Parts: sequence; structure tokens; C-alpha cells
Amino acid sequence: MAHNIGEMFYYGERPWHRLGERLEQPATLEEALKHGGLDWEVELLPLAVADEPESKAPQRCAVVRKDRKPGQAGRVIGVVHPGFGPLQNRAGAEMFDALLGQGRPIYHTGGYLKNGEVVWLLARLPGDIQVQEKDVIETYLLFSNSHDGSSAIDIRLTTVRVVCQNTLSLALDNTSVGKVFRRAHDGRYRVLKEEARAFFEFSVKRSEEAQALFGRLANAECDDRAFEDFLAQLLPDPKRPVTAGQNLQVQRAWETRLANVRATRAQVMGVRREGIPAQCVPPEGKTWWGALNTLTGWVDHVQKTNADRYAHILFGEGDRIKTTALHRIQAIVR
Repeated sequence: MAHNIGEMFYYGERPWHRLGERLEQPATLEEALKHGGLDWEVELLPLAVADEPESKAPQRCAVVRKDRKPGQAGRVIGVVHPGFGPLQNRAGAEMFDALLGQGRPIYHTGGYLKNGEVVWLLARLPGDIQVQEKDVIETYLLFSNSHDGSSAIDIRLTTVRVVCQNTLSLALDNTSVGKVFRRAHDGRYRVLKEEARAFFEFSVKRSEEAQALFGRLANAECDDRAFEDFLAQLLPDPKRPVTAGQNLQVQRAWETRLANVRATRAQVMGVRREGIPAQCVPPEGKTWWGALNTLTGWVDHVQKTNADRYAHILFGEGDRIKTTALHRIQAIVR
């Protein structure tokens, strides 16, 4: 599978793409910026038609890396509206570090995708979640930011299950705070620091509550029929278009989508029955905790994706599927 990693570092388990600089211990903020290739800034420059320099394009600006010279490959990393307020890598990292690092070595990975369009840092939180005797969940905060306007400034509570390295963004129950901390690039970054602090404090509290939640899931039975019903709601059959009967092309397209969805559900059921042999992960128990980890394991280690897998499982479509699954299971096991 192709990857979109520009530069990154990691501490601990080697990433699937086998790229990045391996560190012998977690990084401090300065080390994270250095080893993640993040110690650079961006600026906005006006756009004009290439063959007509006098023909300006005032509705958009180019986001360029200041460490790369004009004409150098990878210098332009985005095209945004003029009101876009870049959050520089160091400023964002210092805001994040002020929440829990304060100069200490807590960063387990960090870097950027492609030419710097998206940057991230993953920081270890103190304390683990103990679900069962040998089932330990590590807790992290994930910071990400885009320089191309593709995503907002984002901080979220993320867990990693030690036994299989499954990741999950914890769904927070406080609707005034939200599951993730997500803010627009509007330049109001002094307010951003205060709001991030409130989110961090609530995230720590929520990680403590998660142990009770996961314990309930581990004690709630989920047989094969219940899991199949859950999966059919999470990954439902696409509805047949009303024009399919009159249009053979539409009918065939729907049949292809239907076959793909059913093949996907069958693949997830295979993970439930057999585990993930390539990762030496055995099948999960027939509980709702096992159901959740079957789904997260499939997303993280089995699901095919055209996106970068790291981005997919942490803050892309894969993360959306996993957190939706958690929402649905929470509604079932009250």
C-alpha cells in the first residue's frame, strides 16, 4: 500500500509502512519538532494566472513553506481563502505541550503527511485503563493541524490497546465540549489556548470514566446474531436507486456497491471468528468489548484504504467508523 508520510519519528512499535526515525525514548517538544521534521513555518502568498501575471486571483491564496525556495518541489502545500489564519507548527506544538508536557518527554510519534499539508503529534497521558487482568489500554492526546485547509485544528483523546495496538478516539458525553477539540483557522489563537485547556481537563476526567465503560462492555454478552445485526446497522446495504429498473448502468453500479458492502461485512465476521493471524491477534471473546475490538482491529489492520493508513485510523474515515461503532454499542449496553 502506498503511503503519504513526509517525515515522522516514532517511539515503540514500528509503523506498518516501516518509515520514520526510531527514537529510544519518548521525545520532548523540541525533539519532536526536530525529529518529526516540523521546525518550519508557512506564509500566504497571492495567486495569479501563470501566463498572465497581472491577472490576479484574489479569492484564493497559496500556502507555502518558508524553508523551501521558490520553484522548489513541495513548496506550495495548499490553496486557501484569504481569511485563512495559519497556525504555525511551533505555536501549535507549544500550545499542545502546555497542556500536559511542559518540556517533559511524552511524545511517542509526530510528523507530517505529504509535503506538510497535515501535521500531528501524539502525546502519552499519565495512567492506563485496566479493562481485565491482562487487557491494558494506554491513553494519549492527539494533536493535528492542516496547512491546506483540509481539516481544522484538532485535539482528541485517543486510546491504544496494548495487546493488539488497536486505536480508538473516546466519545465524550459532554455535548458542550464534544468528542474532539476542533477549531477553525481564524487566527484567534489566544482564545484557542484557553479552550484547549478546558478540553484537556475534561479529557482526563473522561479517560477515568472509560474504565467503567469498558468494564461494562467486557461483561455484556454479544452472540453472533447480535454482532451481525450490529454490523448490518453500522455498514448497511446501499438502497437500490429508483431508476435502477430503467437504467442498466445504475443497476450494475448499485449491485457492485452492494457486493462490496456485503464482502466487507463478511471480512469483519472473519476477524471475529479467526482474529488477525498476520498480527498474531486471536479472536475476541463474545462480549460487546470483543465486538468493539473486532471492529477496531479490522479498521486498523485489515481494511483496505486508498488514504494513508496512519491518517485513516487516527483522524480519517477509519476513525469515524470506529467512533460510530462505539456510539452504537454504548446505546446497546446501558
